[in-house]
Amino acid sequence: MEERHINTLVKKIKEAGKNTPPDVVTAINDIGFRLLEQVRLNNKENVFYLLLRCFKAKEQKFPDDLIEVFKPENERYFKTLVFTFLASVLERKQARTETEGGES
Repeated sequence: MEERHINTLVKKIKEAGKNTPPDVVTAINDIGFRLLEQVRLNNKENVFYLLLRCFKAKEQKFPDDLIEVFKPENERYFKTLVFTFLASVLERKQARTETEGGES
């Protein structure tokens, strides 16, 4: 049962990353290394704060599915879930850079 819940949540988190507004994608990318380090350290409070700040600064709604990541019942999969979200967000930034001819 738990595995099915996590698989569903991973898909939802990936989709949330793909649907993140472009200005929020840029904000997340700007602090990408800091976010990755905080996830690696398992610092949930800082990760939540940094992500929430990116959405709030751009006046966007924080995704409900992303809130699920920070619930105690998902603690065991915290890193996997956040890395899934960040990968889908950072992937969009990379794809946009490539389509803009952005190799320097």
